[in-house]
Amino acid sequence: MNLHVDLNLLRTFVVVYRTRNITRAAETLRLSQPAVSHALKRLRDHFDDPLFVRSRAGVTPTRLATSIYAEINGPLSQIAASTEDRTQFDPATSTRRFRIALTDLGEAGLLPRILQATGSAGSGIQIETVPLDIETVVQDLLSHDVDAAIGSSPVRGPVAQEVLFYDRYGCLVPEDLEARDGTVSVEDLRRLPEVRVGPSAGHRTITEAVTTLGAGILSDVPHVEVNRFTSLPRIVAQCGFFAIVPVDAFSRLITGLEGTRLLELPFPSPRTGVHLISHRDAELSSAHAWFLEAVRTALADR
Repeated sequence: MNLHVDLNLLRTFVVVYRTRNITRAAETLRLSQPAVSHALKRLRDHFDDPLFVRSRAGVTPTRLATSIYAEINGPLSQIAASTEDRTQFDPATSTRRFRIALTDLGEAGLLPRILQATGSAGSGIQIETVPLDIETVVQDLLSHDVDAAIGSSPVRGPVAQEVLFYDRYGCLVPEDLEARDGTVSVEDLRRLPEVRVGPSAGHRTITEAVTTLGAGILSDVPHVEVNRFTSLPRIVAQCGFFAIVPVDAFSRLITGLEGTRLLELPFPSPRTGVHLISHRDAELSSAHAWFLEAVRTALADR
C-alpha cells in the first residue's frame, strides 16, 4: 500500500474516518467543507478507491479505508504528540481534541464533571466521547485512537490503570414496589424478571461477584440483556423488571425521574473500583498529562 501522501491529507482522512461525517470533520479541522471534499478527492485519486461512500448518517468507510486507518492512526497520533511537546502544553490557548471512552452511564454521570474540570465550555479544548468496549479498549489506547478510558473493571494489557473512586451496587426497582428498611426482599428478586447490561460495558467482574453473593436468589442468565445503562430506568418503570446497578452513578441518573427507586440488596454489596485507563507513556506528553490530571481532579471527590 502506497502511504507516501501529504500528512495534512492523512490527518483529514483520519478525522473523516472518526466522525463519519464531512461537515463535522470540516468543523473539527476548522476547514471549509469544500476543502475537506477536495482533500478526499486527492486521496481517492492516490489510492484509486472511493474510501468513503455516502450513507444516511454521513459517510461509511470502504474496506481499504479501514485498512489505511489501522496503519496510520497510531503513527500520526505519535507525530502529533511529539510535535506538540516541543513547547509546553497550554490549556488556555490549546485547541487540542481529547478522546475518552465511556459507557453511556459514564457520559451521563461523569462527563459533566470532566467538562467542568477541563474548562472545555469556555476554551478551545475539545472533548469527544466514544463508546467504551472493554474487549477493544486496550488496542484503542495502544493505537492512540483514544486518550483515556473509564471503566468499572480492570483490563488485561500493557496499559496504565488506577482507581478513581469506589462504588457499590444496589437494586433499581419499580417505584411502587414495597420495601422494608429500604432493602429489596429476596422474594421480590426471585419473583421479578431481571434486566442486565451486557459484558461489553465492563461490568462483567462485578456482575459475577453479585451473582455469586446472590447465589440461589439471582439467575446466572437475566431475562433481558441490553447494551446501554440509560435504557434501564424506563424498562424497570414500565415493564416491572429489576436491575443491579452502581449506586453512585444511578442515584444521579434517576434524580428527577419518576417510576423507579434505588434499594439496598438483601446481601452484602461488593465494592468496585472505577478505573482510569490510559497509555503507559501518556504522562510523557504534557497534553496527555494535563488531561489525565483534569479527569482525576474532576472525579476525586466523589
